[in-house]
Amino acid sequence: MMRFKIGECDIDILPVVNGLVSEAEKVRSAFGNHEAYAASLGWEGLEALRKRDEIGVDSVEVSELDIVYSNKMSVFGEIQTPSPAFCELVDLCVEAGKNIIPLDMNDEEFDDAFMECVSATQFTSVHHLAKKGFRKKMDAATPEELAVEWDRFVESNRGFKRLDKRREEHIAKELCDVARYRRKVLAVIEVERVEGVADILNGVCNNG
Repeated sequence: MMRFKIGECDIDILPVVNGLVSEAEKVRSAFGNHEAYAASLGWEGLEALRKRDEIGVDSVEVSELDIVYSNKMSVFGEIQTPSPAFCELVDLCVEAGKNIIPLDMNDEEFDDAFMECVSATQFTSVHHLAKKGFRKKMDAATPEELAVEWDRFVESNRGFKRLDKRREEHIAKELCDVARYRRKVLAVIEVERVEGVADILNGVCNNG
């Protein structure tokens, strides 16, 4: 867990590995001592997780890249979709009567950012990237290392790298906004986005 002080607010960032069932326990252990809870999801994504029993998990869209990622991550344990870590946070907040603050872009904002960052050629190359990724040997010794290593491989597509940077900027901006009216926040963020978000927040903290 990483802690940032922004104004009068303590923000704890909990990095999680998407897909791993064991990550739910990490969220359970961190839950309970914060005024507010936030997640690196848009509000539509959070709402879908709240209603997943009604909607059904079969409706969750899974890309070719997600399938390859899951295959590689499975060496570290059982994999489920949607992300067990974020499902656990949603369930705990429902039980506690707390709303989760969405830190990521909403669907419309994300679609606009995608169109601006990812060219048609870069989008159509995803199938080739997934096939290349399936063959690629990963040297990671931990799930966290694998998530980051896989992310860097995907970001060899420069459009996706630009899009990830846009997400990190948005998440950091939302955390700074939350810090204006909260005093202690737990933010659950996928591990591969944490370094970028932390770099931005460190700049904010160092500049007062």
